[in-house]
Amino acid sequence: MRTAFSRTVLGPLFEVGNPYFAALLETLEIFLACDGSWSCTAEALHVHVNTVHYRVQRVEHFTGRDLSSLYDRLDLRAALLCRPRRPARP
Repeated sequence: MRTAFSRTVLGPLFEVGNPYFAALLETLEIFLACDGSWSCTAEALHVHVNTVHYRVQRVEHFTGRDLSSLYDRLDLRAALLCRPRRPARP
């Protein structure tokens, strides 16, 4: 059930192995962890703030969500928490 929810909310970003989508997911995770701060996200990712704006726009495009909406942020955060994780290598 959790995987289905995550797949539905994240849409194509859920695709495993695509480095472009992986970068967008990483940006989304950090953006949400930084409470939507563009500069905090840029600093954490070591990229220009315009790159963060572009990536967030792409996340919004692919998911159909608006990251300025609290409800959409909550859905995306829940989807990130629900997606399956790869087991850690020993």
